[in-house]
Amino acid sequence: MSGLPSKYVRQDWFGPESFVAAVAGMACISLPYIGAVPRDAAWLIAAPPIAGALLIALSAVGPPISDSLRRTGVGMVVAFAGFLLAIPGLLVGLALGATFT
Repeated sequence: MSGLPSKYVRQDWFGPESFVAAVAGMACISLPYIGAVPRDAAWLIAAPPIAGALLIALSAVGPPISDSLRRTGVGMVVAFAGFLLAIPGLLVGLALGATFT
């Protein structure tokens, strides 16, 4: 297999806007856990993936800034994916720590 067909290659989906959005999304997700907002502010955890999905869907409509909207949406979705991947990492770390103490 020589590679993916050109219509499936998406080189413009991650850029500087995605990095800033991923950092902002991780900050938004971490606020209830660090005590900066009340613990019952679960909407801060759900906001990045919802906003990211909406921005990606909005970019498909074709506004003039669709590339920036898509990159920002991808960054928000990536922030939530990073949060989900951190949970098993934390559990594995706790298990290893309990095993060797």
